[in-house]
Amino acid sequence: MSGGQRQRVNIARALMNDPTVLLVDEPTSALDQERGAAVMDLLTGLTHRRATATVLVTHDRALLTAVDRVAEVHDGRLALSAPAR
Repeated sequence: MSGGQRQRVNIARALMNDPTVLLVDEPTSALDQERGAAVMDLLTGLTHRRATATVLVTHDRALLTAVDRVAEVHDGRLALSAPAR
């Protein structure tokens, strides 16, 4: 199984439990652009439709347009900012 396939299976397993809080670390890192966009659509849709709190960790700044709040770590300190929409 490829890294992208394992990643999609792990996302499906996490969503089966209908979580109220979802912690996702680099959810699109092993996916091509099309599948990465589909995963982000799924996560943002789930967050809004089911009132799920989603904490997303990423190095991909392009994903920040899909979030409501951004917290960044700079020099070991947490800084809150608004996403670039």
